[in-house]
Order: sequence, then C-alpha cells, then structure tokens
Amino acid sequence: MLVTGAAKRHYDEPPLEEAIFELLVPPSAPWSPSQAEELAKRLPTYAGKREDLEDFNVFFRLGPGKSVAQGVNPGARRTRLWNAEQTRAVQFGAEMCTHNVRKPYGHFEDHLDSIEELFAAYLDVMKPHHLGWVGQRYLNIVKLPPGSSPSDYFEMYPHLPAELPPAHRPFAVQVETASFDQGNVVVNLGLLEARPDAAVYTIDVYARSSGDVALTAGDLMAWQRQAHLGIVKSFEVTITGKARTLFKETSWQS
Repeated sequence: MLVTGAAKRHYDEPPLEEAIFELLVPPSAPWSPSQAEELAKRLPTYAGKREDLEDFNVFFRLGPGKSVAQGVNPGARRTRLWNAEQTRAVQFGAEMCTHNVRKPYGHFEDHLDSIEELFAAYLDVMKPHHLGWVGQRYLNIVKLPPGSSPSDYFEMYPHLPAELPPAHRPFAVQVETASFDQGNVVVNLGLLEARPDAAVYTIDVYARSSGDVALTAGDLMAWQRQAHLGIVKSFEVTITGKARTLFKETSWQS
C-alpha cells in the first residue's frame, strides 16, 4: 500500500501505550559523560528523573563435552531523562537517541517541536557521519472482554479451523502494511495475555527507513511526517468498526 494521505480519526479512549521516535547511527566515538551533560543542558524540559543505563548482551556458547555456557557482555551506555510528570522522556547514547511519549498522548502534531529539538541537539553534539536508520513506533494495548471473538475487533486475525472451540489463543502475525519514499510500515499483532477479566492484545506499528535519509533535522522531520501517514493508515486497516466503538471514536476527518 503506497501512502499518499491519511484519514484522521479521534478516539476518546485510544489504546496507545507509548509512542517512540528514534534515530540510530553507527557510533563515531565512545559515549562520554560530557556529551550526556551537554545534551541534558540543551533539553531543559526533561529536568525530572535521570537514569544512566547500560544495556547487556546475553550470549550462549557451546563447548566440547559441555552444556550451554552463558555469559554477559557489557553493552551500550545511554542516558534517559524524564519530564517532571514522567510522561515524556528522551534517551541518548553514542549510537541512538529517542523521544518517548506516554499517556496522555494528545496528537502527533503536539510532539513535532520536541522531536526536532532532540534530533537537532543530538546531531550538533554527537556529529554522526552516517545514518543507521530512523524510525517511528506506536505500541497499543487492547483489552477485550474474555468471552469476545478477536476477529470481531481485528481485521488481521487469522481464519481458524471450525473444529477449534472459541478462545483467545496465543498467536502473533506480522504484516507489512504500507510503503512510502524511504520507508515502510509493519504491524505486529498478537495476544499478550489471557486473564479472567480480559484478553490483552498488542498492536505494535513500526515505521522504519529503508533508504538514505539526510542527517539534518529538517530531513529527519520530513521523514517522520511521512512515516506518520503510514502509521495511521496501518493502525486503521488493522482494526474493525467494533474496535473503533471500543476506543470510543468521536469524529472522522479526511
């Protein structure tokens, strides 16, 4: 599906859990505390909680006559800064920066200035030479009544044999749902957990660059705007009218 525009719908109870706007680059130098301090200084909105994090890469190794050996290698260091309400965060390290948005989300347009501020500061301080990729991700958590049929809510729910009794069964499906200049969008739909009070599903919509995007804040933001059209279309083709009722749709605009 080629993205050329997007229908705008409003939901009073949207299922969005978190939106992530990311920039990944091959690191040109080791991460330093001074870079973290400089970026923090340029992003005063995030003066709440600060976390200095280190990722760990778990590896497994087979040796002659041995069972699997397990070890941990230290990974990339990064810093995460939160706003005072802990609803917005920025993360950055030698190889990445992200703008994270939790509820209440509002609208995509509400976050454009903050995303551009982060990208511009990161490019100026880190001066990366090449782009790894740029991405946009929306993680949605949908709670259905335990006796409901998921096919009533999700267009992408697979057709199952009639011999199987109705149930919320573990499953996952991944579909490329949109393509656009310099990127594409993939939807991951799956059952997270089935509880006595609800069946919880995830709709994970992820746009990622597939071609060269210039390392300027303006070009990165142009990509984010185009990617968002694909995100919106992809979410809407994943759900049914019954899901829109569940999310309390109140308006539609083309």
